[in-house]
Amino acid sequence: MQNTKSDERLASLDLLRGFDIFYLTVVCFLVGAAHRTWGLPEGLMAQFRHPSWAGFSIHDLIMPLFLFMSGAALPLALPKRLSADGHAGWPYWRHVLKRVALLWFCGLIAQGELLSFDLHRISFFNNTLQTIACGYVITAGVMLIRNRALRLVMPFLLALVYTVFLHAGGDMSPTGNAAVVYEVKFLTLFYGDPSLHPVSQIANWHYTWWTTIPMFGVLALAGCEATRIVRGTWSNRTKLGVLLGVAAGLALLGLVLSTFDPVVKHIFTASFTAYALACNFLLYALFFWAFDVLKWRRGTGLLRAFGRHSLAAYMSAETVLRGLYWTASAILLTGPQKSWPHGLSRFFAGEKTFEFFRECVLAALLCAFLVWLDRLRTPKAKSATEVSK
Repeated sequence: MQNTKSDERLASLDLLRGFDIFYLTVVCFLVGAAHRTWGLPEGLMAQFRHPSWAGFSIHDLIMPLFLFMSGAALPLALPKRLSADGHAGWPYWRHVLKRVALLWFCGLIAQGELLSFDLHRISFFNNTLQTIACGYVITAGVMLIRNRALRLVMPFLLALVYTVFLHAGGDMSPTGNAAVVYEVKFLTLFYGDPSLHPVSQIANWHYTWWTTIPMFGVLALAGCEATRIVRGTWSNRTKLGVLLGVAAGLALLGLVLSTFDPVVKHIFTASFTAYALACNFLLYALFFWAFDVLKWRRGTGLLRAFGRHSLAAYMSAETVLRGLYWTASAILLTGPQKSWPHGLSRFFAGEKTFEFFRECVLAALLCAFLVWLDRLRTPKAKSATEVSK
């Protein structure tokens, strides 16, 4: 079978990214609301939340897939900003830094409590968007290495250094692992009081960010190499076989590592990262075959809209739409001193179905907004693509 043209836009990138953000902003919230309303089986719900510590669930794949896909897009976005002789000048790094600044700022708004304007509450790094920014910078730097073998070694080297750090610097318990212990120490240097929210949330939730940066780089670098495979000169069947082979190899690696390295998403252990990457490569292979090779497009418009405008989807879901909902919930309907507990929704849904009704309304608003945004910007995107060609 003929290989895909190197200058074609990869539909799989938009659709896989759209699948991930749609799952996060629509499916997860609808399932959660349905569970609170009617009570879904516990076995099912376990797949829609993170394990308390060691373990692996479908929900654990959301963040790694975002990181993987951010790296997967870079071989398409960054090479065009290199100079004629292939060197990275100011245009290259200006694009990288602008993207990093945007992601970091949005992360501060979404979960960092920036808008509280309280330095004792603002967390400067505790959001998926900021992990993507870290992976973005690392991958942008490694892409400049001309030796392909060295580029391939880099994610393994980062994972090895981080794993040695974890096992040599503490135990693998929620409170005694090196990632949590040293991140708390690091943040205490800046905040002083370990009881302040930005520090205490690390100690209480056992999720780390600063110390886990190497593994964010591993995921993004793996995505970058996956796209290099897809954009290579092999036949499409060979590309599919390579992607599936890498997925199988990573699954086997994760199984071996898990014999001494627990599978923990909170601190991105090497075994967890290997399993997550195995799933990422598998999904990329399936989406590549379905949407870039077989050219399946029917019914993909919504996912494409979510994928092309994933940042807008995330920020809308996490901030704007939920803010609008809670504002509507507080509208006074019976006089200046009284309000219905659930605002305007009392006119449309009973007490029992309120939670699910709310999420359906939010999901519909989000989908409508993304489809409108995609239709608004699609002509411009096409023009830009034609000019670049």
